[in-house]
Amino acid sequence: MPDARPDPRPDRRRVVFVGGLDDGRRTVEILLAHPRVDLVGVFVLDDEAGAGVSGFRTFDDLVAAPVLRRIRRVRDHVDEIRALAPDVVFVVGFSQIIPQALLDVPPGGVIGFHSAVLPGRRGASPLIWAIVDGLTETGVTMFYMDAGIDTGDVIGTRSFPIAPDDDAADVLRKADDATIALLREHLDGVLDGTAPRTSQEGAEATYTRRRGPADGEIDWSKPAHEIVNLVRALAPPYPVAHTFGGDGVPILVERARAVPGLELPPPRHVPDDPMRKRVLCVVAHPDDEVLGVGGTLALHAAAGSDVTVLIMSEGEQEKLDETPRCATRRDCALAAAEEMGVARVEFHDFPDQRLESVPFIDLIKAVEATIEQHRPTVVYTHHGGDANTDHQVVFKAVYAALRPMTRLGATVERFLTFETPSSTDQAPQVGDYVFNPTTFVDVEPVWERKVKALECYPTEMIGGRHPRSFSYIEALARVRAGHAGYLLAEAFVSVRERLGRPAPPADRPQADAGR
Repeated sequence: MPDARPDPRPDRRRVVFVGGLDDGRRTVEILLAHPRVDLVGVFVLDDEAGAGVSGFRTFDDLVAAPVLRRIRRVRDHVDEIRALAPDVVFVVGFSQIIPQALLDVPPGGVIGFHSAVLPGRRGASPLIWAIVDGLTETGVTMFYMDAGIDTGDVIGTRSFPIAPDDDAADVLRKADDATIALLREHLDGVLDGTAPRTSQEGAEATYTRRRGPADGEIDWSKPAHEIVNLVRALAPPYPVAHTFGGDGVPILVERARAVPGLELPPPRHVPDDPMRKRVLCVVAHPDDEVLGVGGTLALHAAAGSDVTVLIMSEGEQEKLDETPRCATRRDCALAAAEEMGVARVEFHDFPDQRLESVPFIDLIKAVEATIEQHRPTVVYTHHGGDANTDHQVVFKAVYAALRPMTRLGATVERFLTFETPSSTDQAPQVGDYVFNPTTFVDVEPVWERKVKALECYPTEMIGGRHPRSFSYIEALARVRAGHAGYLLAEAFVSVRERLGRPAPPADRPQADAGR
């Protein structure tokens, strides 16, 4: 440890530095070159602690041991700093709170710099909030630190402009330059004890809060200039503004600009349309998707949704002898999908009317594979109480694939079951078999598309009093509409609805608060 005895030369001052970042590094260079400064200690974060700090810099090439100390928390080194008997301590580029025990050590005070013109914008992340708030000017304050948050007597201030196209790096450079200008202007006064001391007016004080990772998410409902300001404020060296893709994967946005005079086509879809989702409909047989949810799928498609239909069985093998058969039922499904605007139809060849004979895990994995590929946010499937056993099995398989604590289930916002004429209505109308809808979708605008999609299944539509007649299906839609004040509606039982966004992965990096 260096000799802690006071320097016998009265014109020199023992100085300790605590800090980091570019402005801290430039401060150390000035202190090392000043003829009246004995820099007896430089305390900077070690690599592990500095890894979470935007703009972290090492000082190894400037200062050698034992003057250079690598630390994690300054409060753990108060006794060590006291032993160095500093006349003045400078704190630059350091976000930890300086404890009172350290403030009491140097007779010449602990000198800090705050990236705002005090007493305005005391607190955390002032430069970031200055850009976010659209300020055209801010500054840096050099002051004597005390026990409060940026409340000490002011030595001097230096203002600088924020240009409309300045990002975080530009503003940081201006703040660093202002810090160094204040240091050069007042360093001798601090060493002599003659630097200005102007108390702050508490009534004029304002505060900025510490920025967290969630503050970096872009809210697309805000005006364009506010979004651009957020992107500017969090540009490198900060962790960058972010948004999320439809599958929940984060997207980083490093640069942005508003171009009000640019002529572009109007938006293809209505902003925030609740029908615009990534949709998966899982059914046992071709035609189930149109009978039960055809109008709703058409609405999703019209809103710009990516809609996938997964069909588990061809639905022909076990038909009754007197029932018409269709050798091209898959083609019927594809034609119906085109009428509804469905993006894709995927088929499996599990045995018709014998899905209960298939190992259940095979059915679950088939559904999971489609969910993994398309990452739906809305899933539709059969009502679990249907008379058709295949429908019951498919419901159970979809539910198992969407268990809420699993990775796949956590991304699904809504999980609903629908009724299938000739199956749901033929189940016993008691207990769990009863379809008791809680959600209703107005399908009047797309009713003709549903009818045309049903016409793609000529062998499945039956006349007379059969539930798969056009008249029955329209009558059912009118009844369901009556529950919700519509003219024509499809009805659903909501199995689960999640209102919160999926939690980020546990290993997702967390950003530091910033300057």
